[in-house]
Amino acid sequence: MAANQSAKKIGRLYSIAGIVVVLFIAFNMVVENLVYLRSRQVYDSNMASVEAMSRMNDTLSDVNENVLLLVAGMESNAGLNILDSIDKEFSTIDTLMQDYEALDHTEIEMRRYRQACYSIHAYERKINEVRDVLPTSGYDVSRSIYTQELAPLQTCATEMLMATVEIGTRNASDNVQRSSLQHGIAQLALMLVTIFGIVALFIAGRRAIQANLNIQQKEEELAEAGERLDNSRRKMYDAAHTNILTGMRNRYALDSYLSRLIGNAQFNLAVFDMDNFRVVNDTYGYEVGDEYLCVVSDRLNEEFGSSGELYNISGNEFCIIFKEEIGDMQAQQLAEQIRQSIGRPATVAGIVLQSPVSASLYHCLPSEGMDVNGLLMKMDSALHQAKRDGGDRLYYIQQ
Repeated sequence: MAANQSAKKIGRLYSIAGIVVVLFIAFNMVVENLVYLRSRQVYDSNMASVEAMSRMNDTLSDVNENVLLLVAGMESNAGLNILDSIDKEFSTIDTLMQDYEALDHTEIEMRRYRQACYSIHAYERKINEVRDVLPTSGYDVSRSIYTQELAPLQTCATEMLMATVEIGTRNASDNVQRSSLQHGIAQLALMLVTIFGIVALFIAGRRAIQANLNIQQKEEELAEAGERLDNSRRKMYDAAHTNILTGMRNRYALDSYLSRLIGNAQFNLAVFDMDNFRVVNDTYGYEVGDEYLCVVSDRLNEEFGSSGELYNISGNEFCIIFKEEIGDMQAQQLAEQIRQSIGRPATVAGIVLQSPVSASLYHCLPSEGMDVNGLLMKMDSALHQAKRDGGDRLYYIQQ
């Protein structure tokens, strides 16, 4: 009888232990599901934020490309279509802003976002102010308006958007890490109760594996979103540092490269200007002049692309930073060859065109303490002196 009572007592203890195990497992499963659902909601919100900002940045890039088309001098009827596209793109940005604001964000993320909105609206207002001027004012005026008024606003807006996206991506990564930690704690709790039941451990293990797979999938999605952002950033950089007519690197790219070289390396720099290029535009029109510049730029890339970094820093002004291994005498010889190459006859639309070329060459040393603007002003001053002395010559600037 005592044995029966002991057996019953042990049975009751096992029953209680089993119930405790089941309740504990059930409790852990409920907590784990709540953690997972919450982390999924936060993750979905973060991904929606990143996607909205990425699309906003891509649309802003499309706006800038259309503005560059206006600056390049599209025909008036095409210009109207471009202006309509710009209006639609800003309307799309407004919709994306509403979608973004409907989501939950941190305080610092919202501050960055408001700065981005302010920059975008400033960029839109400035475009509206000059939208009727750009298609009709000519390339030089349009380019000046773009570089001095529109480009800084667009660049600021892009940087603020990128900063907002980076904060959102970082928050999403932090949430995923917290979710991983919480799931890890839940798994540890389930492992501690394995002594109360192998079956309970097996069930908890399967759920933990599934949770880890979900987290891994989220991390892969975040990596893909980061790659898309990097591609968008590279496209924006290329567009801002490339001459839209000739495809060569522009003045922004030159400034960026020189800022890294000055004070850290010695190098030879040459600037070239076509003396009578305006006569070509006035006589044959801007389309012929533009094609002439494209022929010259292709010729330079083919003949001297291996000698250094080539730039088209303005309409008819070119520049080369020679490679470090090219000495002073060789740089002078190459500069003269480049000057003559630019001045060789070129056939455009059945017309043989030729323009004399003035040039300046300078050997920059790290110890001079000169900045980018000072160096380029020195080069332009020598270039203008060559033109005043009759043009069609190369001036070597002495130290």
